[in-house]
Amino acid sequence: MPDHGVDESEWRALGDNRETRPVPAVATIDEVVPRPESPEPTAAVTSLRSARRRRELAGREWGELAYRVYTTALGALVAVVFLSGLVGDDRLGPEGTADFVAAAPRWVAVAVGVVLSLAVRSGRRGGPVALERPDVFHLLLAPVDRTAVLRRPVASLLIYGVGGAALVGGLAGSLIDQRLEGPAAPWVVAGAVAAATTAAAALGLAMVAASRRVPGILLSGIVWILTLWAAAAALDAAVPPSPLQAVGQLAVWPEVTAPPALLAVPVAVLLVALGSATVGGLSVESAVRRTALVGQLRFAVTQQDVRAVVLLRRQLASEHHRRRSWAPRLPRAIADRAPVAARDLASLGRWPTRRVLRVVVASAVAAFAARGVWSGTTPLIVVAGLATYLVGLDALEPLAQEIDHPTLAESMPLLRGRLAVQHLVVPTVFAIVLGVLAATAAVAVAPSSTGWLVAAALVVPVALTAVAGAAITVVSDQPTSAPDAGLAQPEVAGPRLLARLVWPPLVAIIGFLPLLVARAVAAAGEPPVGPQLAVSVPVVLLAAAVAGWVRFRDDIHETIAASTGATNAGGAT
Repeated sequence: MPDHGVDESEWRALGDNRETRPVPAVATIDEVVPRPESPEPTAAVTSLRSARRRRELAGREWGELAYRVYTTALGALVAVVFLSGLVGDDRLGPEGTADFVAAAPRWVAVAVGVVLSLAVRSGRRGGPVALERPDVFHLLLAPVDRTAVLRRPVASLLIYGVGGAALVGGLAGSLIDQRLEGPAAPWVVAGAVAAATTAAAALGLAMVAASRRVPGILLSGIVWILTLWAAAAALDAAVPPSPLQAVGQLAVWPEVTAPPALLAVPVAVLLVALGSATVGGLSVESAVRRTALVGQLRFAVTQQDVRAVVLLRRQLASEHHRRRSWAPRLPRAIADRAPVAARDLASLGRWPTRRVLRVVVASAVAAFAARGVWSGTTPLIVVAGLATYLVGLDALEPLAQEIDHPTLAESMPLLRGRLAVQHLVVPTVFAIVLGVLAATAAVAVAPSSTGWLVAAALVVPVALTAVAGAAITVVSDQPTSAPDAGLAQPEVAGPRLLARLVWPPLVAIIGFLPLLVARAVAAAGEPPVGPQLAVSVPVVLLAAAVAGWVRFRDDIHETIAASTGATNAGGAT
């Protein structure tokens, strides 16, 4: 024993009295490190996680947490009831109900196929489980059964995924009940069961794809075959129904009882069990990449940084620009006269195939949702507006890149506002062309002269508001040349943050208001195009106002800063 100026008897007394020392209120060594009589590595992992969970929950105020859950649930319930009653659409008659019950399962099958294909793609890239860094760098590389390590994250994923899908499906069933006769409870339950079944099957299939036990290309091929089969059956009633239509039959169970549809539930449970049992075979490299990106994505969401969220989602999807453009280059003379337009066209031409497919699908969703609005389902206007908003965000990628590199824009002999406005031209033309194609496909399902006229009058307002809403989101991330301390007051910060999140997609939704007017006029037996065009005028003026805000945003902030005295004291804010 080293000589520290203490004899052996004092050392022994110190050892005998060590239990009388005050112990800090932290986890004991037995909670952190497994006891020697439990040497199994899996038990060690369980003990570590249990101790960590206890420490996380020790400092929480359960009363405050319960109050937040109560107020959130109550607010959500009131919102659902209020929105359901606000719809006020006319009830479908027997013939309309029969048409809905016959068509809904086929289109639900198409949606289920798309969800499953996205799940397989996510699984092939390390999803759907997003682990924490210590779990990836320590537990997955330790001599421990990976399936046991992933058991708790998989359980949390299933609880939140299936539970959230059930809530969304229940809300959809409540909105459907507004158009049909009978009590609302069966439709809410049917919607919840159908959505939960879809979510469970998607998560299970994604875990199977992540396990690498089955070739991912084989799973993708099977799912795409089922999806194309469902799409063909939706467009042509003579095509035999796809197996995915069983989920759609669950959604309309209150009207048509189809016992074979109940097989979808055990199939989803089987996929979940199979995925949970094989998810331990996931790629560690993919898990490392996904963990880093998901961590950044969560931080970007908490900061309401939409641009960062978009970029991180593209990295998760492994989107890379094409080396060669889809479109031919503009002649040199035209490119020299309109360099911004040439740059925008070059950006659109280098879109990867995934982004092209995403924009096409979003445009089709918007067009068919607008057709559903014309048929009498008003809540679909929100779906249509959000879909066009997403198209606008992708179309404004050149403007977003200019904002990502502010020093480059400042080095150009052009004001930032004028440069930003010029970046809106090509995306607007692109949105109009895409809208024409999508509207043609939607009207061609059941063509009519009135439908063609209404669609033609709707394309331009929708395209303008889609680009305008996306421009608000993109330009809001650009720092201003003048401080805005007057806008950062506590009384203004909250409403300003709310407006920043809600106002851009709301602008895109406003673009479909002329469709509601045309529907109401057509229901009265009058030509709808004239009133529709009259309502389109203020919608177009709203888009023009947004373009003006983009052009003079810096001047507006300078004026506000000067009026509030934010530039006083040597520019300190």
